[in-house]
Amino acid sequence: MHSVVVLLLMLGLSASVLAENYRNAKPGDLLQVRLEQLHPTQAVVGYDQIYYKLGRFSKEPNKRFDEYCEANGQGESRAVPKGANLHQPDSFSCQGAVAANSSEMKTVVVGPEGQLYLTDGHHTFTTLWEQPGGGAQLQMWVKVTDNFSDSADLTSFWQRMQAARKVWLKDSQGQAISPEQIPAQLGLANLQDDPYRALVYFTREVAYDKPRSGDVAPEFLEFYWGNWLRGQLKLSEYDLRDKGDYRDAIGAAAKLMVALAADSPVGDSGFKARELGGYTSIDRKEMGKMASKKLAYMIAFKATR
Repeated sequence: MHSVVVLLLMLGLSASVLAENYRNAKPGDLLQVRLEQLHPTQAVVGYDQIYYKLGRFSKEPNKRFDEYCEANGQGESRAVPKGANLHQPDSFSCQGAVAANSSEMKTVVVGPEGQLYLTDGHHTFTTLWEQPGGGAQLQMWVKVTDNFSDSADLTSFWQRMQAARKVWLKDSQGQAISPEQIPAQLGLANLQDDPYRALVYFTREVAYDKPRSGDVAPEFLEFYWGNWLRGQLKLSEYDLRDKGDYRDAIGAAAKLMVALAADSPVGDSGFKARELGGYTSIDRKEMGKMASKKLAYMIAFKATR
């Protein structure tokens, strides 16, 4: 970790004090920040994915601590006593130390003036933002992948981000937007809903999974699948507040995804199906588990919105 960051943390200084030092952070550095300090690199999320998590947490409160621990690279929670508080990490424990499993950590790029731009973790962190007991002030650990703070201005910064495929410049309808249209903060009040992005979440381990075996999953992998599905499947034909209809939509999406040959391009993403973790057949067992658990939580919570 960056030595200045370590020193300040040891002194007990707040994340706001650390902000001025982000421009000096190097790839691989770990930073503890408040959620409100992270600038999104996309304007949309899949609300239904977040609704599923919020619905599950309302029934299984300890799962919110799993979410917190996992995002910090600490595995799941280990001990969550009564009265444990996400804002007081010493009030509960995780399976490991921060970054023990760094591949699970959320990632940021350092931009002009030391601003942190979140490139992975919008759904997890928005869930924690919206979760009672979480919020904008919640402190989380993130991992730096790139430092583009030497960009001449924001225009050149966003050009570098586009070249590195670290920004998603489409709105909830799949239409192109400019970087200026990306909101400055996380949270459902700021981010739009892309139902195709949520649909892809529910097909994970059913029709695709993030590439493993040493391969690095592309940033915004689920958006590439979702944007392709937008031209293949009309969600307007399904009642996405009905569990049966939603399951049918997931099944239809999964069928389309596995029908793609491994070397077939996924729309105009620049990636082939195998590079985006596409399966060759639907995992029926996972489909059943998804429908009985994830969909049930999501539909029940969605009914309260």
